[in-house]
Amino acid sequence: MKKIILIAFIFLIGTLEGKSQNLEVGFGLGTGSAYMYENFDSSIDINYSLPFSSYLDLKYSNAESYFGLKLKFQYLNAGIEGRNWKNNNEPIDGDVTSLTSMILLEHLKEDNTWNFGYNFGFGYTQQELRQDLINLSQGITSNYMSVNFSGIISSKVTENLALQIEPTLLWTDPVGSLRASEKWQIAGEDVNLLMQIGIKYKIN
Repeated sequence: MKKIILIAFIFLIGTLEGKSQNLEVGFGLGTGSAYMYENFDSSIDINYSLPFSSYLDLKYSNAESYFGLKLKFQYLNAGIEGRNWKNNNEPIDGDVTSLTSMILLEHLKEDNTWNFGYNFGFGYTQQELRQDLINLSQGITSNYMSVNFSGIISSKVTENLALQIEPTLLWTDPVGSLRASEKWQIAGEDVNLLMQIGIKYKIN
């Protein structure tokens, strides 16, 4: 899936035409609410801490296109405590770490000092659940398809540099979410709501 995303991004850039082309790189940090449905489910003993999130992205656009193309790498880490209802109610005192590679369509006009936009797309999430950090238990690795929706608030600092705020909804394994709830996994099919602040720099 990661190779498919990268190949698709390169192919789509190659098929776009335009006289005015831009390439931008961005980086940001944030937090939010991780695995929201599971975290708020009162029928199970699972709690997630405030997550740490960061991202790195590369965007290609031209003046004639409504959408630009963005390749984004999203990192997420959250502590987890409670009981493993999937495995004999074993105690959990660990964390969940994931890296999601995404290809997004983004609309953001930059005519003013303050600008508003959005992006959406899909990706591939590689996740590791470590159930016991104290005794360094072996992590459980899972791979999911993911869907991403983000809003964008952008403020120009210079002609090439801008500050950005991105409220983001990252939905891991949306297909698995449609199964019966007894088949769901710990830190699996769920929604993460993130608020991230970053910068972007226009290379050309």
